[in-house]
Amino acid sequence: MVYLHVTFHLEAQDVERFETFYAEEFYPVIQGHGFEAVGIFKTLVGAAGEFTEIWRFRDLQDYERKWKALMSDPEVQKIFETTGPMVKGESFKLTESVAFLDAP
Repeated sequence: MVYLHVTFHLEAQDVERFETFYAEEFYPVIQGHGFEAVGIFKTLVGAAGEFTEIWRFRDLQDYERKWKALMSDPEVQKIFETTGPMVKGESFKLTESVAFLDAP
């Protein structure tokens, strides 16, 4: 399994609007591209407005295929027009589970 971790920050005044928009508009599109969420989290103690998404893929090829399709979707580009100005300090990393533990 390969996991995509996406971490980003929002200004406090954007959190509620972002969560509503994400749930109603963006998450269904992401799911439509076959992305499987392990979890989408917001920080309770620490950096205010910090969110982390963790997505699971079968392997690197599965990730690459789905990511390319998502990023080339015109609906996603339209969504970014709304979410882009709200998102600050976005970072991405790909990880894989270690062999001695069962992956979630």
